[in-house]
Amino acid sequence: MTDTQEIKNRLDLVDVVTDYGVQLRKSGRNYTGFCPFHPNTRTPSFYVFPETQTWRCFGACAEGGDVFSFVMKKNGWEFKEALVDLAKRAGVTLEDSRPKDAVHEAAEARQIALLDTAATYYQQLLIHAPQAEAARRYVAGRALSEETVDAFRLGFALDSYEATRSHFNAQGYSDDELLAVGLLSESEERGTRYDRFRNRLMIPIRDLDGRVVGFGARTLDPEGVPKYLNSPQSMLFDKGHLIFGLDMARRHIRDKREVVLVEGYLDVMTAWQHGFRNVVAQMGTSLTEAQLRLLQKQTKRFILALDSDAAGAKATLRSLQLARETLDRDLDVRFNARGLVQLEGRLNADIRIVTLPEGQDPDSLIRAEPDAWPRLLAEARPVVEYVIQVVTADLPRDDAKAKSAAADQVLPLIDDIADPVERDHYLNKLARALDIGDVNSLRLAATRQKKSQARRPTHSRPVEPRPTSPDSFPSDFVPPEPDAPPDEFGTPARSTINGGGGKIASRRLRHSTRLEDNFIRQCLEHPGAFSTVNYLLSRHKQREVTAIDFIRGEDKALLAIIAERATLPAVATIDELCDSLDSALAQRVRTLFAKPSTPGMKLDRLPDSLALSVLDWRLEKIREHNTILKQLLPSGSQTEFSDELTRSYIEQVQEMKHINRARDAMSAAGRRRSNGGPDGRKPR
Repeated sequence: MTDTQEIKNRLDLVDVVTDYGVQLRKSGRNYTGFCPFHPNTRTPSFYVFPETQTWRCFGACAEGGDVFSFVMKKNGWEFKEALVDLAKRAGVTLEDSRPKDAVHEAAEARQIALLDTAATYYQQLLIHAPQAEAARRYVAGRALSEETVDAFRLGFALDSYEATRSHFNAQGYSDDELLAVGLLSESEERGTRYDRFRNRLMIPIRDLDGRVVGFGARTLDPEGVPKYLNSPQSMLFDKGHLIFGLDMARRHIRDKREVVLVEGYLDVMTAWQHGFRNVVAQMGTSLTEAQLRLLQKQTKRFILALDSDAAGAKATLRSLQLARETLDRDLDVRFNARGLVQLEGRLNADIRIVTLPEGQDPDSLIRAEPDAWPRLLAEARPVVEYVIQVVTADLPRDDAKAKSAAADQVLPLIDDIADPVERDHYLNKLARALDIGDVNSLRLAATRQKKSQARRPTHSRPVEPRPTSPDSFPSDFVPPEPDAPPDEFGTPARSTINGGGGKIASRRLRHSTRLEDNFIRQCLEHPGAFSTVNYLLSRHKQREVTAIDFIRGEDKALLAIIAERATLPAVATIDELCDSLDSALAQRVRTLFAKPSTPGMKLDRLPDSLALSVLDWRLEKIREHNTILKQLLPSGSQTEFSDELTRSYIEQVQEMKHINRARDAMSAAGRRRSNGGPDGRKPR
């Protein structure tokens, strides 16, 4: 028995959900209550199924899962955090199959201790050293309170090449250890070592767990360069994987349900001091994929509050491009502005842009007028509107070619908006920005652009493998035998229900679990398939695969590993991967690979088959979802759109239509490729 299964056997999901403050009442064999994940006070849309130990929201969330999924979603945790918490609750001792490297762990622990001690050393110098008077004046000039200085552990590095080195040598730390954590620098020409930070305000950089892993050091010399000097790359300090202030802000981000990204360390401190504690700073000019994934676990609403100058605008657009490629957005607007934002998937986040007043940054704005900050954030603009403004800024009004080039950048973004009213809104906005009288000229340009892209050679796009037969993963699911066990959502395998004016047979999720298992296994074994599957789904207006597609908490965690493996030039073998995972995930991977592989599966057709299977299991889950919803809805209430469950039912029906349309198109495209080309004719 695996660790996760033993935990599930010992815990009752009803008790776990109740312990988190969700009030449940008995409803037949199941329990119902108000969903803890979205605002609802009228319709109890949250259900817990004791027989299968699963939960599901039949309202706005339309999500479900097991006890791990619930705890992960409720706390914003990763799987490992949920595993440790639930194991402790269940009294299960986790088996860690990962080999221990005692030497490496001891070295890392010593480095962490050294950096923490260094933060304290610099902090004491700022408070007491006579040489730190200029630093204290600088801090006072930025109006930082003692509480803020203490919370962020600000410090001061003496204007000396030997002070830090001598201090820690006396405490038993070698030069090699000081060099490894970035407290010393080494001259390649002379081979000498000296203090890296000198006459600078020291700002400790902490990881998500609050451990000091490096420093950002601001010069106190008006002519000093660089203005900020960060710790060098090390075993602990990787600025592409760090967000300044996130350890202190994560709880406030979840409470506010949004994160505000700024450029500077002092911007974060000033915001924190004035009570705006969901503000963090990126560790460079552009956001990285790892930083976005850290933030995505805390919230799905991002506000970028960057400098309003030209460089700041370009940095914003670079950040947006990376955000587009990293996240998954279940909105109708997708980024596709040529040269600005790459079209590869949908963001699972609401990203907005706030333009700061000319000549101001968040620090100066908040200090001068704190009440202006929330008003400014409330005016944050949608990304489409922001991109139009940036692309058309300072555009010569009499330069037709410049207008055409600007339209070429923005039109694909607008064209990819599904809602026709919203699409027309932005077409008219672009026409006004370009000073074009007839918006039909933009529509004509968009049509020509799409035709041009369709004729373009596809060598720059992901290679589309040939599909399997459209019947490889049947969408017409046959009901199981009457004595089959309940499904994942607690519904009997076969039952007769009154709903929609007749008797309906509830169908057990027969294929979904198998398809999910196969998807995880194949994408672990063939990492490149994951990106191609998402490309195929996006191409047919379907959202990419995300954690909400899976029931098991372990599979949600493994999906993040799959996404990471898909970006690596070389990946570890499955055995090596298992050795690097925590025991519970390693057990899950070994279980998946212990099952026989799908026979006759050709590698070049794998992404097409997997993409179709994703659509099939989504269809199956929606069918089951709506079958249960019919039981919950009072007779005749399907026409009452004010009811949350009714709205959910109608939305799911519409989603089924979109999925079926995409599946038919995907299957047809596959048949044409199998027959020899896009027009279905065999090559001569």
